[in-house]
Amino acid sequence: TLFRSLDLFRSVCNNRAFANTSIMLFLNKKDIFAEKILYSDIAAQRPFSDYAGPPKDFDHGVLYFIQKFKDCLIEEDFNDSFIHVTCATDTNNMEFVLDSTRTIIMTDNLVRSGFLGSE
Repeated sequence: TLFRSLDLFRSVCNNRAFANTSIMLFLNKKDIFAEKILYSDIAAQRPFSDYAGPPKDFDHGVLYFIQKFKDCLIEEDFNDSFIHVTCATDTNNMEFVLDSTRTIIMTDNLVRSGFLGSE
């Protein structure tokens, strides 16, 4: 469930073993979410009863869950470019996501090694 995913994300991201490590969040299966939101009320689910956005609204729902994942983090400097809402079967979308992921990882490594600006 999504609630368990949030718990897992919280425990992994806040683990000391991953300190000073870039974290990327992939919210996959956006196509299924787009279908389910038409007949499921986010606020009716006990863990998400604080949802105040309009019902059946994909964009507000996605932004709500992105914020839920961000709220799991102790460090508040999570870069929004490290968040991707994806559909693994959409090859154009996945190509873009993988290209941007590659760029983020390379840039992060260059900054950490001192070859590109400073942290």
